[in-house]
Amino acid sequence: MKTISIDHLTRVEGNGGITATIDGKTVTEVKFNVFEGPRLIERLTVGRTPEEDVSLAPRICAICSVSHKNAVLRAMEDALDVNVSKKIIYSRELMHMGEMIESHSLHTFLLALPDFLGYPNAIAMAGDFEFEAKIGLEMKNYGNHIMKVYNGRWIHGENAVIGGFGQLPTKEDLTWIKSRALQFMPFVNKTVALFCGLDYPDIPEDDTLYVCCEPGNNEYGFWGDEILLSTGEKYSKYDYPKVTNEYTVSHSFCKRSRYNGRPFSVGALARVNNLGDRLEGQAGEMYRKYFNDRWKKNPLFHAAAQALEIMYCFERIPQLVDLILADREEPALIPYTTKEGTGTGLVEAPRGTLIHHYAIKNGLVDHSDIITPTAMNAEEIERYCHIAAQKLLDEGKEDEIRARMDIVVRAFDPCISCSAHSVEIERVPETAWKDRLLELSAKKAPFFVGVGTEDRSDDRAGLELAARLKEMGIADVYTEKDIDSIRSIQEQRPIIFLDAVNMGESPGKITLIPVDHVLRNVNNSHKFTPFIVGALNGAQIKNSYVLGIQPGTTDFGTEMSSSVKEAVQKVVSALTN
Repeated sequence: MKTISIDHLTRVEGNGGITATIDGKTVTEVKFNVFEGPRLIERLTVGRTPEEDVSLAPRICAICSVSHKNAVLRAMEDALDVNVSKKIIYSRELMHMGEMIESHSLHTFLLALPDFLGYPNAIAMAGDFEFEAKIGLEMKNYGNHIMKVYNGRWIHGENAVIGGFGQLPTKEDLTWIKSRALQFMPFVNKTVALFCGLDYPDIPEDDTLYVCCEPGNNEYGFWGDEILLSTGEKYSKYDYPKVTNEYTVSHSFCKRSRYNGRPFSVGALARVNNLGDRLEGQAGEMYRKYFNDRWKKNPLFHAAAQALEIMYCFERIPQLVDLILADREEPALIPYTTKEGTGTGLVEAPRGTLIHHYAIKNGLVDHSDIITPTAMNAEEIERYCHIAAQKLLDEGKEDEIRARMDIVVRAFDPCISCSAHSVEIERVPETAWKDRLLELSAKKAPFFVGVGTEDRSDDRAGLELAARLKEMGIADVYTEKDIDSIRSIQEQRPIIFLDAVNMGESPGKITLIPVDHVLRNVNNSHKFTPFIVGALNGAQIKNSYVLGIQPGTTDFGTEMSSSVKEAVQKVVSALTN
C-alpha cells in the first residue's frame, strides 16, 4: 500500500481532507472528509424565539455570517408574515454585496491565485506580485467596511433584525461607499482580465449540473424564491428538499446532496453558468468576452466566475446607494403578532446556495433546517478530485495527483470552519478487493449480477462467475438478461456487478470499484454504461459496485484465458470458503 498525503490543505476555510485510494492503475475511491464536529446549530435554535434565532443561526459561520443573516431573516419574515419595504430590501442587498466582495477578493487574490502563478502561498507571491496582493486586501477591507456600516460589526453583526434594521447608515456613509466603489473600477477591470485570462489546466473537466437561486425578472442576483437548475428546471423554495435530498456518509461529518442521483455544483461558477447572460454593463461585456464551454465543465474556473461577480457587485453598489438615498422614508421596524408558521430563506452565499428553513409554533422555533453550500458541493469535490486523479494516473503523472487535488478542493472555496487539513493518496494491496467484498457481504448479503458476452472469450468472465456462484448455492445471483428483476429490487442491499473491465492492468487483475467511478472513468469491454443507467435508480447506483476482472482478450471465442479463469476461481473461493 502506498500513501501520499497532504496533512494540511492550506488556503481553505476549514478542517477537512481528501483521501484517494489507488489499486494498480485504477483510482478506486476518493473521499472528501470534513473533520469539524457537528455544530449543532439547528438543534440549538429549537425552543428559541425568532429574534434569538436570528442572532444564533448566523454563528454557524464567521466567513459568511451576512449570508446566513439574510437567509434567516428571509425565512423568519416569511414564517411570520412580515413584509419589509423596498428600502430595507435594497439595504440588505447592499450589505450582501459587501460580503461577496470581501469573500471573493480573499479567495481569488490570496487563496487561489498562488496556485496558478506557482507560489506556495500569498506571502511568497506578494514579493513578485505586490500590486495584486494589495488590491486583494484593499477590496477585502472595503467589503468589510460595508458589512460593518450596515450590520454593526464585520463578523456576526446584530443591526439587521426582523422587520428592518436597528439603525440605518447616514447619507455620508452611503455616499462614501458609492464613491469608493467608483474609484475601484479600474482595478476591478484588471481583476477580471487577470482571472478570466488565466491558463487554467484542463484536468479535471467533465459535464455537471449547476444549481443556484432564481432572482427573477431575468436579472442577476444573490437571492430569490425559486431554485434554478442548469437543465432549465425550477423549484419553489418550499420544495428545496426535492433538489437537495440530503444524506450522510460514514467518512465525514458533512452531509451530502444529490439531485435525481446526480452530484451538482453551487457557487459563483454555477451562478455565472445559469445567469451569466443576464449580466449587464461592464460585467456583461466581460462575460461575453471570456465565457466559453470550458466554464461549463471545469471547476477551476470558479476563480474567473468570482472575478466577474466582483465586477457585478462594484457596478451594483452605486445603483443600490442611489435607490436607497432616493427613498427619504425612514422605515421603522415592522411589528408582528404571528405565532405560528413556516418559512424558507433562499440566498446565495459566496460559496453557493444557502437554505434556512424554520417552523414556528407557539411563538418559538419548533423545527430548523440549514443546508450550506459546502454540503451541496461535497459530492462534486470528490467527483472532480477522482477525475483528476484518474486522468493523471492514466498519463503516468502520479506525482502530480496530490497538488492537483489540492487545487481542485481549493477551487470550490469550501467553508468548513477555520483551519485545514489534507490530501491523502493510498495504494492498496492486491487483495484489497477481497477484503472489501467480504466486508460488504458481512453487512448485508449482496445481489450479484453477471454482465458480459458469451462468445467473446474473456468478456464472458462476469457471466461465468455468476454461473459458478449459482452452482455454489449463493442466493440472489442474476445476469444482465434479468433486467426486469434487477429493476424491481427494492431492498437496501449492495448490488455487485461481475464484469470484465479494461483497467489497463495485467490480465486477471481483480478490482472492486463503486459503480459511480466506473461510469465516470473506466473503459469497459462492452456497452456497460447504458445498461447500468437504464437498470438502476440514483439510490441503487450509490450502493452498487463492479467487481471487475482485467481481460486478456475480448476476441470472438468461447475459451477464457488462463489468467482470467484463475481470477474467477479466486472470487468464487473468496465467497464460498
